[in-house]
Amino acid sequence: MMAPVLPLRFRMLHYISTVDKTCADDIMAALKPEYGTEKQFTKNVFIEHLLDMKANFVIDDHDVMLNSKGELIIYYSINEEGKRLLAKYLPQSWHRSNTISAGC
Repeated sequence: MMAPVLPLRFRMLHYISTVDKTCADDIMAALKPEYGTEKQFTKNVFIEHLLDMKANFVIDDHDVMLNSKGELIIYYSINEEGKRLLAKYLPQSWHRSNTISAGC
């Protein structure tokens, strides 16, 4: 049985919980097979979701760097509040499957 599709922001949080640290580009690459055809699948939307999750204290800045183009790249990791949120609201079928591992 396939796991239900999660809202993008919650799926992003779930993905962040599977890696030590990650950035918007890496989250997009990991979730492209699931959400790549959706209109909301843009870097600006992903960055906005990350900033909202940080403002709501479910993820933290982990590291910051400049890429080869001089663009600021922010790496994030899940914190205890984010883990609590996942434990409370993540469907049971997602606890057993759908873990993608990739790093920045």
